[in-house]
Amino acid sequence: MADSKEGPDWTNLAKNVVVLIAEKLVPPLSQFVMFGLVCKDWHTTIVDDHLLRRQVLKGCHRQVPLLMIPTKDKSPERRCLYNIIRKKTYHTELSVPYSRRCCGSSYGWIATVDHTSAVKLINPFTNGIIDLPPIDTFFVNFITEEDEYEFYVKKVILSDDHYVNPDNFMILGLFGGLSSIVIIRPGEITWTYTRTDLETIAKADAIFFKGKAYVVDWRLGIISVDVTNTDSNSFEEKMVIPPKHYEEAGIALKYIVESSDGEILIVQRFYTTSDAGDESLHHWTVNFKVFKVERHATDEARLVEINNIGDEALFLGDNSSISVVASRFPGCRSNCIYFTDDIILFVHPYLPSGPIDMGIFSLETGCFDRYYDHHPSHLDMPPPFFILPTLSENRDSPYLHL
Repeated sequence: MADSKEGPDWTNLAKNVVVLIAEKLVPPLSQFVMFGLVCKDWHTTIVDDHLLRRQVLKGCHRQVPLLMIPTKDKSPERRCLYNIIRKKTYHTELSVPYSRRCCGSSYGWIATVDHTSAVKLINPFTNGIIDLPPIDTFFVNFITEEDEYEFYVKKVILSDDHYVNPDNFMILGLFGGLSSIVIIRPGEITWTYTRTDLETIAKADAIFFKGKAYVVDWRLGIISVDVTNTDSNSFEEKMVIPPKHYEEAGIALKYIVESSDGEILIVQRFYTTSDAGDESLHHWTVNFKVFKVERHATDEARLVEINNIGDEALFLGDNSSISVVASRFPGCRSNCIYFTDDIILFVHPYLPSGPIDMGIFSLETGCFDRYYDHHPSHLDMPPPFFILPTLSENRDSPYLHL
């Protein structure tokens, strides 16, 4: 005779137990999504829990980013996503009404700039849009090339996720030939330019770290900007580490990133170029170096080269630089640097070869590997870039409803 006993009714788990289980699933975000799809009761429980929703939103920031790539039909208003760990393309198309190089990708928000130097933030996961004023109206009068403006703003980053702290975040931009620093806060109608008498060269990358903005320049100099005074109408640049001589800094891109254990890392990306013979330059990355910022009892800081970043994986490019604990994400390579093609040479930078300088660099072996092969028909499209999938805290958002 067959056993007529039924199995346990998992749908009737106590709400606090469901929440405890869900809390253990972030990161990665995909586990949380699958958990919410098990049954309606579990889904309702995690959606109704405000604190859990905020934890999930913050958990989005500790994910392996996805790669935003062109659609098959090269749509100027839509993009697709590629999972670099699973090597899988998600063919669900996201609205990105912008057909040029994006000048930032931070907390799921894409930064774009138009011919007036006005910046717009687009969140393709929630359809959110934040319109910002022009950064430099004076520059508009000197545009000589139709596509010049898309390279004028080097990078835009956010201090926090707009959906986590909608009234308490900042946006920082690096613009112009020297990549000057500008900052704007919610509700402001103009950008604030930082004050400085420092002799620095062009800034290369920036992060927000413990109440300050830190910026690395092309000669490995590091500048800090105290942004804790929200009533201030100006921000002052201070030197943390003086720039090196040109021969010490090398011909290399520079990045600044916070490690998973709360340290500041500086990365040099060395590249070489060759004349393609058609007003274009081929370029490709040949090496990386990583430095750690060390502070002493005198509060003086210095750069110390390190050859191993342990269980970290870095993601560098036009995005806000990201570090994750690789072992939390099966397939993610530890002690490696994932990079996209963000080298700007100002001479039709992505033609005729296209944005192909993307890959993985192992600090252990010094070898390169590929994670994505650009489709030949997409060589004239803007370069792919890393983006973190995010959710909206709005309970009625379909993205939060999974």
